[in-house]
Amino acid sequence: MRETLIKNGMSLRNPLNGNARHIDRLHTKRGGSTPYGYAYLDGQLLVDPKEQVIVRKILKLHQSGMSGNAIAIELNNHKIPSRSGKAWSPCVVRRIIKFSKQK
Repeated sequence: MRETLIKNGMSLRNPLNGNARHIDRLHTKRGGSTPYGYAYLDGQLLVDPKEQVIVRKILKLHQSGMSGNAIAIELNNHKIPSRSGKAWSPCVVRRIIKFSKQK
């Protein structure tokens, strides 16, 4: 079986090491929702400049000591639109902060 797979040009293992696989996963669509501040184009995760302005504001407020709840209130008070057009929720703000730390 192994020889047949190799003869037909099939790889038995992913040639990427663990770190490369992780990076590959961050830049290709794997399911779920697109992280705020990014967009997918042809299966590639790309920065969305308009949303990144808001991401930087969220991170700046977080670094100043504000909680996710306080940041959501701040964004809503200043009528900064969320992607869905609904009010910002603390959960979404925390997810943006968490994703930014993972990069």
